[in-house]
Amino acid sequence: MQLVTLVGDLGPKWFHVALRALVLIARSRDILTSTQIAESLGSENTFLRKILARLAKNNLVVSYPGRYGGYSLGNPASDIKVLDVYAALVNTTPTPYYSVPSTGSEYYISLIITKAEKAFQSVLSDFTIEELISKDE
Repeated sequence: MQLVTLVGDLGPKWFHVALRALVLIARSRDILTSTQIAESLGSENTFLRKILARLAKNNLVVSYPGRYGGYSLGNPASDIKVLDVYAALVNTTPTPYYSVPSTGSEYYISLIITKAEKAFQSVLSDFTIEELISKDE
């Protein structure tokens, strides 16, 4: 597990694939198929479809089924915060500090993790998909 990110690190694969997919979808005038997106990202189509399904469930993308189907944004790129993408994809259940055998440090570890997560989410809330598009052009 990587604890410190390096400059140029894209973070967890699921997160950067989701963000990059949304950038591609936002740039497109047409709906894009998962195959088109996966090829552009150099990603596995099945992995991408799982991500897109979660994004669709959270109304960040619209899924059009069928032979000529694909994906479009569920909201304007300016309204989709990077935090929305993170929240749609994170599915970890926290471990309550009182549910593990005690060494006496669990509560303080919990405080540190909570503070770090809040700071991380605060940074993510400062950026939108539109900004990702404009920074890349």
